[in-house]
Amino acid sequence: MPPERKREEDANPEGGCEARWTKSPRPSPNLVDISRESGLVWRGPEYPTLEPGRYTVRGLKIQGPQWVRSYMRWSLRVEFALVSEPGVVSAFFNFGDDPSAPRVRRRSRYYKAWVLANGEHPRKGQLMTPEIFLEGQFLEVVVDSCNRDEEGKPKAAAEFYSRVTQILSSAWP
Repeated sequence: MPPERKREEDANPEGGCEARWTKSPRPSPNLVDISRESGLVWRGPEYPTLEPGRYTVRGLKIQGPQWVRSYMRWSLRVEFALVSEPGVVSAFFNFGDDPSAPRVRRRSRYYKAWVLANGEHPRKGQLMTPEIFLEGQFLEVVVDSCNRDEEGKPKAAAEFYSRVTQILSSAWP
């Protein structure tokens, strides 16, 4: 298991939050296992397709933040369980393109989602950890289909998946 990472958060004069990693980020997990007996086996997350609309969800797990070389940016994936039916859906958050550290800006989707999940704005110097999404609250979210690639070109229907595009509200059980 890779060593634990320790983050130190600093207030940013531009109104954001900067995380400095004291150890290098975790390497990406192997998403495909290769064995002589079974061949190629996908071990990565599932990306199901749901009807676009509003759903009530609860946080399940977090992947990241980690540097994604193919997009040259920091990214975070939060996986949510649907409350009204079986299934999961993920939200993806961008933390900037500075390879030295992820950043949270006040106008970012992550900041807005974090504030709703937390119930209030962060206090000066407060860590804005993604674990806030795993504290058991019910979140009302908008789910949409991801049907375009990173260049804005249409994807083939087989490549579509659903994702959380907006968190609307948060309520505690």
